[in-house]
Amino acid sequence: MKKFAANNGFTLIELMITLVVVIILISIAAPSFNAMIRDNRLATEANNFLGSLQLAKSEAIRRGVQVTMLRDGNAAGEWHGGWRIFTDWNRNETFDGNANATDCSVEGQDCYLRIYDSLGNNLTLTGDAKYQDWIAFSPSGEVLSSGGGLPMGTFTLCTPNANQRNIVFNNAGRMQVREGAAC
Repeated sequence: MKKFAANNGFTLIELMITLVVVIILISIAAPSFNAMIRDNRLATEANNFLGSLQLAKSEAIRRGVQVTMLRDGNAAGEWHGGWRIFTDWNRNETFDGNANATDCSVEGQDCYLRIYDSLGNNLTLTGDAKYQDWIAFSPSGEVLSSGGGLPMGTFTLCTPNANQRNIVFNNAGRMQVREGAAC
């Protein structure tokens, strides 16, 4: 009589059950990943905006001239349409362009330091009453705004169905990102 060797593989039924369990686990985890991705995008954009504010401040100090950040949005307070950072020699918070807008070698002429495109992914970025249209930094790094007075203020970054991020200025002009309530 012939003896058959024992099978060391998996049966079709075992493989099918394993596959069903894996599919169920993936379907449970997928919505969590979407929320995590949305939150990470929001945090990234908030940090990018904070970085552009810090760039404007450091350039004002480095160059010894007012540097202004001007929004490109359609309505007052809307910053999600993009923004421009430029040297503002006459301190009028308006770009008084020259023939070569990015040539910063000519002292006394405004020039673009950086231009930011609009935000994607249904993000909205708004400034409060002090920061409706522009924010500027003096050569000493002091925050200047259309609202005047102390620099306390907030930019709010929102996306539908996610927590908001606030870019906050305290009395001393220190900037930081904080989590906010749901939009």
